Amino acid sequence: MSSCCVAFFKRSYSTKTKLTTIFNEDVRQMVSREEIKPRKHPGRCNLNAKPFPEDLTNAVLKTIKGVQLKNVMSDSQLLLNYLHSRHSPVEQSEIMEKKQQNRVELEKKYYSENMDEERQIKFEKFINNRVERLVAQRTYNWKPIDYSNKHVCHQYLLSRIAPEYNVIKTIFSELQQRDPNFAPQSLFDFGSGIGTVTLNAKNIWENSLKEYYCVDTSSTMNDLAKLLLQEGNPNNEKILPKGLFYRQFLPASPNLKFDLVVSAYTLFELPDIKNRFETLLNLWNKTKKYIVLVEMGTRAGFNLINEARDLLLEISSQNNTKSHVFSPCPHEHSCPRYDTDDTPCNFEVSYYTPRIAQQSVIKREHFSYVIIKKGERPKTDEQWPRIVRPVLVRSKHSICRMCTSSGKLQEIIFTASKNGKIPYWCARSSKWGDRLPIVIKEEEEEKKEKSEQN
Repeated sequence: MSSCCVAFFKRSYSTKTKLTTIFNEDVRQMVSREEIKPRKHPGRCNLNAKPFPEDLTNAVLKTIKGVQLKNVMSDSQLLLNYLHSRHSPVEQSEIMEKKQQNRVELEKKYYSENMDEERQIKFEKFINNRVERLVAQRTYNWKPIDYSNKHVCHQYLLSRIAPEYNVIKTIFSELQQRDPNFAPQSLFDFGSGIGTVTLNAKNIWENSLKEYYCVDTSSTMNDLAKLLLQEGNPNNEKILPKGLFYRQFLPASPNLKFDLVVSAYTLFELPDIKNRFETLLNLWNKTKKYIVLVEMGTRAGFNLINEARDLLLEISSQNNTKSHVFSPCPHEHSCPRYDTDDTPCNFEVSYYTPRIAQQSVIKREHFSYVIIKKGERPKTDEQWPRIVRPVLVRSKHSICRMCTSSGKLQEIIFTASKNGKIPYWCARSSKWGDRLPIVIKEEEEEKKEKSEQN
């Protein structure tokens, strides 16, 4: 954890406010009766890293059979580096503003009142050329990735299959754990890519799912995802889940709705904010229960997720339709990390790489996501705070930095003497991304002092 992150939490903590934690009584009783251990409390969302599924590794190997594996592996690392450094497209309005600023600066520097008409024309041409050059040098050059290229699809498969599979698995597992009665009959996967959403949905909700509607503009990627589900054998039609469809465009019918709508690692592919807003509105209108949005946990990826979160909540508010953030935020306020900090709100998953041309090793992937559920937040939801940075485990105390239901970032130091043994051990065994089964009460110390004097 960088010093700037720690400093931020210290700055955000008000010395005039006393924080009191109330531990969930049901969880306390379960631990007391030894029904669960503190490290298994119901707020835990992180999954332990497990070896990448052997059958999926074999499917990948069969899918890319015949390609020059060494070249694909080498190029896949270059693609991965590009994906991690990627920014969203620069808006045309921003480019025009930069041009105007550069023009003003150059004219101040080079303009002379003694120029005749011929020199004036040359000067104007010089300024225009210089402005174009400067803006091109100082502006991020966004380009869509060519997923119609089979070699690029293979690069993406080898570099992204393991991290994306485990990120989606972690998100879906929390959804299943917190809403065990959710049995989706239909899944809509926008930007379905190599099919990690379908693979995980099939593993978790196979008994209820009757329709998998996958949309990706690349027919090459659609073919690759289907071949993976067929375990690398194009003749294995029988093992495909029933109701599986691959399309290149969003369905035209406004009446089609799906229990679960997912857009994973796709918003970066949209060329501007107008396209993103139109797409998100379309996805929201197709959502019956849950919408899940996921991007890389970079600052740029988090910005896209936060932008989408704000948009969907605003649409819901304007249309007077009830909805709430299911995860990771325990609130619908504006994101405190976005408003007050320069680091992304992201989470971490550990995963094993598949044994393809190298030994399997453990790696970590950062991701940003949001799950929004249609309908009013249940009154039984205590909105447990989410741990948004690694827990600092120290001698006889642990420090948890959390996003709370009041829309604030709060830092709480847990000790056995102050908080009790069960809350202390639950906090100590929690990880980044978990929820802590507590309610935080804020009390202004000045008010307390006055009441004591009275």
